[in-house]
Amino acid sequence: MQDNLTRRDAIAVMVMQAIIIKREVLRLSPEQAALSALEHADALLGMMEGQNKPNKRSDNSIRTKGTLIRL
Repeated sequence: MQDNLTRRDAIAVMVMQAIIIKREVLRLSPEQAALSALEHADALLGMMEGQNKPNKRSDNSIRTKGTLIRL
């Protein structure tokens, strides 16, 4: 990773890589994938900081081949 990325950005980039690799299963739009990556990064950082409260997510969700994905 480049030195100018924040910790959040670096985590989001890694999540985006995983989403892209699993694109055949998830079928997210680029906007949905980016939002999901940021939410996952924020959740991970929250857990690492000792915040055990999950963030309240929006009601946006999609179903992909029987799997519920919250966005």
